[in-house]
Amino acid sequence: MPKKPETKSVIATRLTDDVAEKRHAKAVDEGLQAIFKTEEGGMPDLKTFTPRSSRWWVYAFIGVAVFLIALTAAAWAGFSLFRPFRGFSGQGLAITIEGPERVSLGQETTYFINYQNRTSEPIAGASVRVSFPTDFVIAGVEPQPNGENATEWRLGSMPVDGRGTIKIHGTFTGAIGTATAIQVVGSYRPASFNSDFDALATKILNYTDSVLVGSLKTPAKVLPGDHVTLSYHLENHGKDPFQNLHVRFTLPQGFQLDATSTGVISGDQVELPLGTLAADASSTVRVSGVFSSGSSGEAHLVVEAGHASAENTFLASQRTETSFTVLAGDLSLKLVLNGQDSDVVTGYDGALRFGLSYENTASENLEDVQLLFHLEAVSPNGVKLATLADWSSLIENASATRSGNDLTWDKSGVSMLQRLPPHNQGTLGFSLDALPVASGTSGLVIRAVLEAKVKKVGTTDVNRIVRAAPITITYLTDATVSAEARYNSEEGAPLGSGPLPPVVGKPTTYRIQWALTKHVDELSDSKIHATLPTGVAWAGKTIVNAGAVAYDEPTRTVTWALNRLPKDIGEEELGFDVTITPGEADADRFAKLLGETRFEATDSTNGQKVLKTSPALSTDLENDESARGKGVVRKP
Repeated sequence: MPKKPETKSVIATRLTDDVAEKRHAKAVDEGLQAIFKTEEGGMPDLKTFTPRSSRWWVYAFIGVAVFLIALTAAAWAGFSLFRPFRGFSGQGLAITIEGPERVSLGQETTYFINYQNRTSEPIAGASVRVSFPTDFVIAGVEPQPNGENATEWRLGSMPVDGRGTIKIHGTFTGAIGTATAIQVVGSYRPASFNSDFDALATKILNYTDSVLVGSLKTPAKVLPGDHVTLSYHLENHGKDPFQNLHVRFTLPQGFQLDATSTGVISGDQVELPLGTLAADASSTVRVSGVFSSGSSGEAHLVVEAGHASAENTFLASQRTETSFTVLAGDLSLKLVLNGQDSDVVTGYDGALRFGLSYENTASENLEDVQLLFHLEAVSPNGVKLATLADWSSLIENASATRSGNDLTWDKSGVSMLQRLPPHNQGTLGFSLDALPVASGTSGLVIRAVLEAKVKKVGTTDVNRIVRAAPITITYLTDATVSAEARYNSEEGAPLGSGPLPPVVGKPTTYRIQWALTKHVDELSDSKIHATLPTGVAWAGKTIVNAGAVAYDEPTRTVTWALNRLPKDIGEEELGFDVTITPGEADADRFAKLLGETRFEATDSTNGQKVLKTSPALSTDLENDESARGKGVVRKP
């Protein structure tokens, strides 16, 4: 059968295949030349060809590396696939706290601490520590703690999904209206781990209610001078006794307690002990007094029952408040001491200048008015003294009758007091000295009180007592500091060196002496300091028995600090040397040696701050007999 002629497409295909085959052959030739080409670029003689030595160690190294990489990958893959604790992120021990968030103080409350092993493997060891507020009184726990303290449980090992509950019941005795929290801290170690993990749970508590119920009884309306009794009735509606209770009255402005009042008085607050209030029991606490002259308007009273915390702050478990009206009075009184109508701090031997005024604010005559002034010791710092001031120094502008610490004015000495017409007024004044230091009294705090007795308003007998706002007087320590410069001691021995009188351009050294003296009260945080003037250098020599002495070069300040100066130590001294090199500007005059000396301290007996100063010192040594008259700087 004759062969069919080739078509153009077949011929083209065959030509293309031939070209491709030639190109492939050429590529093989080039590859062989690249492999066998010598370093000189020629081809080796294949008839005498000797194979090169094989680099077997390279291939062996590569093989080992590949094997190790594969082995590591397999290990990690196996760990990821078969590790029983896969995906653990830290909350393996789940802890929850069940119980009320709103707490009624004094009512027994129960809380449940639930824990559970949520890991996919056993826990080798676990423990739980529960922290309640400090005012929580525990009545019982189940099971009993077995840790290092009374609120720690060692749970030991736990299986997968193992769980348990701790039951704690007790009462809260904190302050109503406050918030606190229960916190549980867990510690555990999964079986496949060699380290511990922590778990934490917190529950916020709000003290919103109390088993204590209080009520107040006050007059609806009162007048200044009317005797007033404020009553607080407290009931315990709980099933358990409330222990260590105190009642605190926050008194209305202008209310003055009777002089016979007990309790701890601080400003407008008085605190009284109540003790234990049994379940379903009640108790009533009362305070009495009068509103001072000038008081009027709404009087607001707050009374709280509670106890002191560990930090000595009052925790109110019950709070009651009310308001009532104070009417404008018939007689207005005012007391002023040393120009002010507020509390005063005075030193022993200080002057006490009193002024008192009175005015009829009623629309009728006030008949037979009597004014009474007296000093009384303040509780709890009061001391029993026959006199609380130096009455022998009394000076007054009217005829008063004195008895002990009291002064009385009536119609026999002040005629206006027999009948005081509406809107008429008068003033009286007197002065006396505070107690002298020689009295030996320490920590004295007294109160100055002014009262008026009104027998009649118009034709009506009232026998009313009106009281002005009292003034508290705090006696401050007599501590003082003196500063002196010397060249010689009192016996004439040299303390300084260099030319005397001082000479321009030549150094002269002087001894500065500070003396801190007192007769009463203990001091704390005492600090005495002064600044060295320009041209005066710190010599570095000090003589001191107590305290620490320091010199600060940048501020040029000398400081003597004493943490405590006991009551029975009356004096401490410091000596330090300074060197002055006078300049031309100092010639023909006294040169400055030390700036003003400042003394700061706290009177530990009453907490009052002490601040006193001593004048600056110069080369004029008036108290140094051997150097007196040799203080003017001379030219060389």
